[in-house]
Amino acid sequence: MFSGFGGYDLFRERHGELLREAELWRLGREARWSLSWGEAVRVRWGMEEDVGRVAGLLELDGAPRWVAFEERFIVAEREGELVGVLVYRTEPKRMRLGLLVADPWVGEERVAIALYRGAAELARELGVREVLARGRARHLVRSGYRPVLGGWWFDPFADLRRAEGRTGRMRALWGSLAAHFFRTFRR
Repeated sequence: MFSGFGGYDLFRERHGELLREAELWRLGREARWSLSWGEAVRVRWGMEEDVGRVAGLLELDGAPRWVAFEERFIVAEREGELVGVLVYRTEPKRMRLGLLVADPWVGEERVAIALYRGAAELARELGVREVLARGRARHLVRSGYRPVLGGWWFDPFADLRRAEGRTGRMRALWGSLAAHFFRTFRR
């Protein structure tokens, strides 16, 4: 049809147009997503007074109410309303994440990503060395978890080990509540 590089130039031009169009679609989708979401989700440890609301959310999802009284939860709130819970268990130097329940009217993906990222931050506060999870791959991948045999893995202190030098480690510890100083001042 075309001889020489004329066809290739047309292909490159069309390919560039398609990439620009796809980027505009992606930016528009992200803008709509952020506008529709409103206030950010706040992730925190579940407390005893949350048990009634957690039981209601579990019942809404089809899980039995008694699970709320037997397990420990990480909860996600938006504008004072409970939008998701994540079951967790702690072991020495390890946190295991289990059942994820999200309010179906809020959107599971947004809540799941916020909960998994928040669980990693809470694990850092607790001083846990690794977080193991089971769940949907797309939520865990977008939250920064890596696949391992039998589940997904996250290292809460990976950014501290990547920081170079004494001042780099100190800057990385700035936002951490449970700071491990035994490696910070090594020469």
